[in-house]
Amino acid sequence: MILSDIFLGDIPEPLTKQLCQITELLKCNTISHDPLDFHWQQADQHKKILLHFVDDPKQHIPNLSAELISEGKHLAFCTAFNSDTETLLIANGFHGGLAVSASIIEIIEALKNIDNNKLYFSHDAMSHYIQSRKRQPITQRQTELLSLTTKKEQQVLSLVCQGLSNEQIAANLSISINTVKMHIQNIFKKTNVSSRGQLSYVFTQV
Repeated sequence: MILSDIFLGDIPEPLTKQLCQITELLKCNTISHDPLDFHWQQADQHKKILLHFVDDPKQHIPNLSAELISEGKHLAFCTAFNSDTETLLIANGFHGGLAVSASIIEIIEALKNIDNNKLYFSHDAMSHYIQSRKRQPITQRQTELLSLTTKKEQQVLSLVCQGLSNEQIAANLSISINTVKMHIQNIFKKTNVSSRGQLSYVFTQV
């Protein structure tokens, strides 16, 4: 059983039909048409997963709204799916990734893992992401950005770059979700970085 509400983003019709059949099988509350993100925003206090269709990862992923990514969980369906794509998804706060051609079993497994607060990526991608972070020295740009932020903002920034959602950051730091949002907005203003994805890129250099 999946407790999260399932939201379908701008997804091609054949895949939308398949996903609706799967969520119906799992007895999930599914919202398939939410162009202005109205229902997504209204479900702020409930567990939710947004399903994305990603045709060009390098173009699509970094340009997603930081506020959108910071709320709920996110699963991407990609036309070109490989370890590099997975690493990019991890760095930008996604909770899982699948090929568009994924089987029904794989989709169900991904949804169940994400609903249970687990990431759904290959071991190779997770290993690559962790190793790439460890071997990167602190750059001048990173030092400059850190100097502009407070200690609490740096704590929030660190968790953002680990891919945690606003809810997870709030629980980790024992602060409210609104306070997390305030810190993230302050970080954006101070650093002239406009998205969560850009923050992750600057600080992880994946």
